[in-house]
Amino acid sequence: MTEPNKMENFISIGELARLTGITTHTLRVWEKRYGSPSSKRLPSGHRRYPKEDIPRLRAVAKALGSGYRASKVVPGTLEELHGLMGLQHLMNKTVNPDQKISSNDLMIERWIKLIHDFDDDALLQSFHEKWIQCGPLKFIVDLMVPLIERIGKGWECDELTISQEHFATECISSFLTSKWRQLNIRKEGWTILMATLPGETQSLGLLMAAVIASLSGGKIIYLGIDTPLGDIISTAINQKPELLCFSISCILNPLDTEEKILRISNELKNEVTIICGGKGTPANFPSINKIEDFNLFNKWLEKFEEKLPTAV
Repeated sequence: MTEPNKMENFISIGELARLTGITTHTLRVWEKRYGSPSSKRLPSGHRRYPKEDIPRLRAVAKALGSGYRASKVVPGTLEELHGLMGLQHLMNKTVNPDQKISSNDLMIERWIKLIHDFDDDALLQSFHEKWIQCGPLKFIVDLMVPLIERIGKGWECDELTISQEHFATECISSFLTSKWRQLNIRKEGWTILMATLPGETQSLGLLMAAVIASLSGGKIIYLGIDTPLGDIISTAINQKPELLCFSISCILNPLDTEEKILRISNELKNEVTIICGGKGTPANFPSINKIEDFNLFNKWLEKFEEKLPTAV
């Protein structure tokens, strides 16, 4: 006969996933591959996991987010993780195991499961539902940015394969492209030229920026990723946009990035406002406006539009 007081210390894999932010799929893979987390099988055949393992698994998630490989940290004890990362707060065993994660986090984990299953129909339908519910700005800031970060961490810790990461990127790209193009229809007046610098292979940052920019009154001219410098300059000269927007990831060489932006600025004779975002954007660079996040980008665009002589 099972003793109630002992069973109260165990939870289902779904509850463990909810409390740690690690998907059930990943937990099962880890248990099979590394023997951690360990489970107790009930007479019914269902598995239950000890609540006391929650702080350790949260520490594992933080270690993975810092760049450690799953094989190194998943089997580790809380003390070993503390020694590895030097994070004293991970040793706090008074963490409330019943602490709930947000509804947005739960939605992101549902999307990760659909990515595991290569279920593009369900994934895109769920994107559409949340878009309608949240609106474009909150969809990008509260859901899409965290999802892309979560996919990156999933790939780094071997939870997601390269195929699954590519599948997710294609789904997100097609969805965001369709949305900003719908918002960009039949616009007249001032224009926004959007591109990345030569050598840039990351498209999602620019697509999210296009969604935010499409909320303004500006008409977007979208050149996409890896655009030759000469084409950016010639398009800007011919189309005369009021704003030139770049998304710059950390894969680009910082010195090359500064040199290219300076060349663009000089060629355009500083007649076009340049705004850049992304982890590779130079800090304190005189030729550009640097934006840290999409909320700030939206507010910046509102103020920029107010100052335009053509603003309605």
